[in-house]
Amino acid sequence: MKNVLLIIFLLIFIFSLPFPLFMNKPNRKSEVTPKEYLESLDILIEEIENGIPLLEAWSVARNGENFLEVSEEGISNLDFRTIVKITKLSANSGIALAPLLRSYRNELLAKKDLKSLIEIEVASTKATTTLLAVLPVLLLILAQSTGLDVINTLRHSMIAQISLTFSITLQLLGRFWARRIINAIQ
Repeated sequence: MKNVLLIIFLLIFIFSLPFPLFMNKPNRKSEVTPKEYLESLDILIEEIENGIPLLEAWSVARNGENFLEVSEEGISNLDFRTIVKITKLSANSGIALAPLLRSYRNELLAKKDLKSLIEIEVASTKATTTLLAVLPVLLLILAQSTGLDVINTLRHSMIAQISLTFSITLQLLGRFWARRIINAIQ
């Protein structure tokens, strides 16, 4: 029973570290990256400005793909629907399509810049939570290496076991809270 708490603490510590294998990464196998999407949007705008019809311009911008088969590819449905709405707006109101698409492209660039700024701000929070996760174990190792018999104390002292249980609980709550904050920021 006495070693079980220590083993549980070490397991929680190991799995709370932000190792790449344990982090939840979105599956982006078939998605088009924002850079590729912006490049194809630039090509589409240039082709439309050169007087090429929309369907042909789309085919050139998307490397020969059919306009109607794009939803199966990497462009998200939201981006596809936005381009369709912009095209309908242009056709219904008589506004030139290229300036509308350019405005949409500028909005995408602004979102991309904002996302990178948010990631920079979140990096310090992630580093702090990693440090707070590593620090207790490092202190235990340091205390054990300096001659203090920490492991024996954890085995035989009820107060040390209660303290270890309390620290495990706080570690779990802290990791949960930090993830909520980071997810809310992103």
